[in-house]
Amino acid sequence: MRRFSILTLLLCLVFISEGYSQAFENDKDSLVRLVEAKAVRLVDRGGAPFREVKGPARFLHNNTYLLCDSASWDVNANVIEAIGHIQIIQQDTYLESDIVTYLADEGIAQFRGTIVKLYNRKGDQLKTKFLDYSTKDSIATFFNGGAMRSSKGDIVEGDEGRYVSATRTFSFTDNVLMYSDSIFVRSSFADYQSDLEFADFGFRTVAWKGRDTLYSNNARYDVKRETLSLTEENYIASQNQELWAGVIDYHRGTGNAELYNNVQIRDNEQSSILMGDKGVMVQNPFLAYLTDKAAAAMFSEEKTGVDSLTQEPIYKRDTLFLGGDTLKMWMVPMYQIDSNEVSNALERRKLADTDPIIDIDKANRAYLAAYKKNKALIGKVVPPPPQQQPKNQKLAEGRQLTDGPQKPTFIGKDKQITAGKDSTIVGADSLKTVLLKDSLAVQTDTIGIQKDTTKITFISVFHNVKLFRSDLRGVCDSLIYTSIDSIARFYKNPALWNEEKTQFTADSIQLSVRNNAIYKANLIENAFIISEEDSIHYNQIKSTEMVAYFKDNDVYRFDALGGVQAMIFLREKDSSVTLMNHKECRLLTSRMANNSIERVRYIENVKSDIHPTYQLPIEKMRLRDFKWRADELPKSRNVVTDRKVLASKRGFLNGFIFPKYPLTKAFFPDSYETITNLAKEIDQKIQEEDQRREEQARKEQEEKRIEQHRKAQSQEGKDQMKTEE
Repeated sequence: MRRFSILTLLLCLVFISEGYSQAFENDKDSLVRLVEAKAVRLVDRGGAPFREVKGPARFLHNNTYLLCDSASWDVNANVIEAIGHIQIIQQDTYLESDIVTYLADEGIAQFRGTIVKLYNRKGDQLKTKFLDYSTKDSIATFFNGGAMRSSKGDIVEGDEGRYVSATRTFSFTDNVLMYSDSIFVRSSFADYQSDLEFADFGFRTVAWKGRDTLYSNNARYDVKRETLSLTEENYIASQNQELWAGVIDYHRGTGNAELYNNVQIRDNEQSSILMGDKGVMVQNPFLAYLTDKAAAAMFSEEKTGVDSLTQEPIYKRDTLFLGGDTLKMWMVPMYQIDSNEVSNALERRKLADTDPIIDIDKANRAYLAAYKKNKALIGKVVPPPPQQQPKNQKLAEGRQLTDGPQKPTFIGKDKQITAGKDSTIVGADSLKTVLLKDSLAVQTDTIGIQKDTTKITFISVFHNVKLFRSDLRGVCDSLIYTSIDSIARFYKNPALWNEEKTQFTADSIQLSVRNNAIYKANLIENAFIISEEDSIHYNQIKSTEMVAYFKDNDVYRFDALGGVQAMIFLREKDSSVTLMNHKECRLLTSRMANNSIERVRYIENVKSDIHPTYQLPIEKMRLRDFKWRADELPKSRNVVTDRKVLASKRGFLNGFIFPKYPLTKAFFPDSYETITNLAKEIDQKIQEEDQRREEQARKEQEEKRIEQHRKAQSQEGKDQMKTEE
């Protein structure tokens, strides 16, 4: 029996060898060689010859080895059914399974129903239950779901796909999900290039990274650089910002991004959109830097009235457009800002909140009261006020500390000297110095904040700066804003226009904003206000400094402080201009209505000349340094930027479900557990951050309520003191 088996095997091998030689002459790829086997038996099945191979057995075809425990070889159809410990080895590619059907003439290995594993030399691994592998072109095609885990631990899964051995590229289509470096991706298509460590995604790609959600119709993830590049219809939503750009390079580790082509960044906290053609965005702390037609659109709502039926307030929404060569916005916690910068900002705010005319009137009233009191005491001896000795303070010798006797104050006729701290005289000449000194004083308890996490916003725009809003226009070379003082500072030849009819110029201008509305404009050094009556006549006021006050974003009052010159044109009842009043004084305050000067109050050293305007030369109707700069005035918002402001897109992302990775769960359960645990940790972290933020907001709201109550009580006390006085 043993001799028969050996003889049969030898005959089979000879037959196979002859068949191989004959076939090789015709088509070398169709030649299948049985390289190794324990036994081979030729059997007849329905009139067709079959070779029953017992192994371990090894076949060779198309430079590919097929290893198995046993096989049934249909000689006529040239089909091999292999069972047990299946291995297909071809250069860089290696497959494992339990059952395979090899169609030798087509060079196709078919795996059906049991898990097949495909590896390459780099260590990438694909698992599926339905796969065709072509030994001719070294391409594997799978369907009914498959998942790949790279040598780096990246996961990609999809309903269908293929693997190209020559380029080590895994392609997936339909319900494609990917996980890499804490980035979760859903797409309609994905190519994972193993050698380059790139993953290319197609239409409707959504990626999640922490709080950030990214959308694109064409994207690539660079595993080595940890960079996600979006190149078609791109959009990113972070916690407080939304971002659009033609090209976005998003860095996984930091969430920072480089931006190119039609960039727009919407900041929900600041109610603004930043625009440009090139820029960068840093997430923590937030910073956006834009160049190439940089601009910003800032939204505001102003109360314009009350609905007569519902009694609900009516708001008007307006947008301020701001542009320049470069634009930068950044936010940092208060405690990280240099104390000198905080101090300077608080000084500016205090000065901006000072009303010089009110202080002047108050000082004058105090002066008159003191004058009357002192006048009644002329020629009398006034005893010094009683002195209180400090308690529990002794000198080294043990003597009680004392200021010693004081001499009485004599009030003479030629010189008024007041006694006591309540009768200080403030002269008009020293008023400005006193005001400035008081306005620059900074309370020490507001500086040096160490743990205040309040976010402070900074904005800077440089070169060719333009500003447009329906009721406000402006130009300058550079602009800086900080929310510490809520003041926008305009530098280098600035000019502002209110309703196109009133022009403000100075060496520098500070525009104060309160409750998202313009509150006051301070014109510092060489201040000049021009109000156009018609193409010939311009009301003009020139001074060292000026202050303009806004209500509903219209100028209703302005003050001129120091060295005032004014030209005011007077109209007759028929609206014709007949007279020009040329005034000079030390101080001036004016009320305006409908962008026209309604009432003027001149203070100290007033000089007045009235001239008829008939045949009066133009140069006589202009103050020195007069310049009407209407040619620089931005006529429309398109002068600042012609970009269409994009609407919020957050709701669009709600239609995309976060990946669940069902195929990864089936084929790589250990990786699935890692992914789901990380997703849970991220969700937990986000919830904790939201909770801390809500607690901080409640705390700030309560502190604000307490501060408002304290101020109200303080004001009530001041009013009571005034009443008693």
